[in-house]
Amino acid sequence: MTSSVLQPATRKESLVDALPIVTGYFVVSFVFGVMCINAGLPLWLPAAMCLFVYAGAAQFAALALMTTSAPLITIALSTLLINSRHMLMAMYMSKRSAQLPISKPQKLLYAFGLTDESFAFHSQRLENGRPTSPGYLLQFNTYCHASWIAGAVFGAVASDALNRFSQFKLDYALTAMMIFVLISLCSNFTKALIALVVIVTTCLLNMYAPSPLNVFIATAVGCGAGLCLKRTT
Repeated sequence: MTSSVLQPATRKESLVDALPIVTGYFVVSFVFGVMCINAGLPLWLPAAMCLFVYAGAAQFAALALMTTSAPLITIALSTLLINSRHMLMAMYMSKRSAQLPISKPQKLLYAFGLTDESFAFHSQRLENGRPTSPGYLLQFNTYCHASWIAGAVFGAVASDALNRFSQFKLDYALTAMMIFVLISLCSNFTKALIALVVIVTTCLLNMYAPSPLNVFIATAVGCGAGLCLKRTT
């Protein structure tokens, strides 16, 4: 890796790069805040979840379980299963950033702020050999996390005024953001083919054996397809 990769990126660059994700996070967490208050939860809860949990899909799943009075162990295991993919993302980023001058505390802090969107952006950036520093990565994640918290706070506070709009299925925003991430990752034919394999597998599983676990099975199939394609190229 060349020395240019180790040159520090400016705070402005990290903000500009994170801006599309920051905007999307604010909108999604705003919806989350509104839904929490409309479900009868206290004002502090959406802000606390966004601060300490910081996982979109897991937070919406936890909210759905909480509103149905599910046992605490069910909520904990469900969110753990949903977030298990972060272990793979963190392992990949740890390997990718091995040659960066990043300390162990910085790694732990970065791992906490790692999301699907930041993983997609940072993995592509490092793969393309763009100049990257620990400061850039941490600043990027900080901007995203701050917008996630701010959106939830604003959504919770504004929930009363927006009560009539909450009847709409606003939680589509999370799905839309995930679709955007998927499309942005399909930068070549191989990646697009892997994504197609996962989509087709998910559809077939849901057609013949609907289950919340289908997404994890499809992910495993996609990983297998990716390994096979990598060996043949």
